[in-house]
Amino acid sequence: MKRISLFLISMFLYAGVNLNAQAPVESAPVLNYTGLQKKIEKSDADIQNAKKNTKAKTWTSRAQVFLDVFNVHNGLLSRGMAPEGAKLFMKEPKEIKTYMDGSDQMEAYIYDRVNLIFRNGKLDKWLETDKIFPDPLPEVEKALGEAVKLNGDGKADADIKTIVETLKSAYQYVAVNAYEDGDFAASQKNFVNIIELNKMPVMKGRVDTIIVYFAGRAAFENKDFAAASKLFEEAASVNYKDPLLYVFRKQALFANGDTARGVEVIREGFMKYPEDQSIMIEMINYYIDSKQVPQALEMINKAKEGDPENISYYFTEGTLLEKLNRIDEAEKAYMKCLEKNPEYFNANYNLGVLHYNKAVKIYEEASKIMDNNAFEKKQKEGDEALKHVITYMEKASTSSADPADKKSALETLKTVYYRLKMEAERESVIKRLGEI
Repeated sequence: MKRISLFLISMFLYAGVNLNAQAPVESAPVLNYTGLQKKIEKSDADIQNAKKNTKAKTWTSRAQVFLDVFNVHNGLLSRGMAPEGAKLFMKEPKEIKTYMDGSDQMEAYIYDRVNLIFRNGKLDKWLETDKIFPDPLPEVEKALGEAVKLNGDGKADADIKTIVETLKSAYQYVAVNAYEDGDFAASQKNFVNIIELNKMPVMKGRVDTIIVYFAGRAAFENKDFAAASKLFEEAASVNYKDPLLYVFRKQALFANGDTARGVEVIREGFMKYPEDQSIMIEMINYYIDSKQVPQALEMINKAKEGDPENISYYFTEGTLLEKLNRIDEAEKAYMKCLEKNPEYFNANYNLGVLHYNKAVKIYEEASKIMDNNAFEKKQKEGDEALKHVITYMEKASTSSADPADKKSALETLKTVYYRLKMEAERESVIKRLGEI
């Protein structure tokens, strides 16, 4: 649900399309179920009539009837609508059922043909319980196909184009809602349906760039990486301007095994959008995965300039500096994280590990010393280093809600307290471990 929020916002910003996926103005419906049923019956009769079923107009009219059926509720309702807004169209429900879904307060408004489901006071979805027609869009497709066949003289071009535009809006409605519901296969299919409709002669080569891009996004989420790559390349070829396009192109290419091309794409994106954080992150990840640590550090420094409050950059910098055995610099990077958020588990834990490793190294050095006084002195130095572990691991043990994180920190503390002969503290840690 969080992801689709960004998805919808992007569609709004880049395309100005109707993000509530309501019906287009051309087919704005009214709640006249009986009237629509009669129109279906009339259309059924018309297509059986030998004089009428050879006319394109008969079929465009039929397509419009089924579009109106599809939009009977979808054209009036939209996700996020308040109950008062819904009741302007639907009037008072026959019944209201309330229940909980986790911590969410749910209300079901029961009507004769549809149930409206509200989540925390906002319309979440609606379920048609008594459909005028089971699946109207395939009927629209069939009728449109017949109209095109019979339009040899081109006189029905305007009507056909109107149907195509309205059907595109219907597909968009289905695609967006399917994406929001996590049905990425259905979302991909319906976005692609829009692309196919644009290939009809009456559309004169129209390309909805935003639709091509989001068809790729749906395909990517559907793990159809080959289709995603193709769609993203098409979006790039028609100059779709969004830094995220380069990120998703790279990821889809990598998923298809074409890492060389993926690297080219993300570098191309960096040249076009050198300040974009999402592209920087992708570049950093690539350098890390390919063990190009110096290049990753250089990219992180660029990223920090653009977003100095992003704590993850400082943490990643610390881990990379550790890989280069630049321990003092790594410690400074982790400390920078704690300046921004003292409760940051990752930095607390890594600082604890860093000091633990320092202590181990000192103990190893002590074990090689033959002089007893020098040995004792070195051992105490190791103990002092080990005491630093306690500060960070105690904080780490309370700064994460993840049981695995807590357990890892506490296990380290148990070892430290044992080594330092702090028995009461060790027993306390053992008790805390037993409570996880």
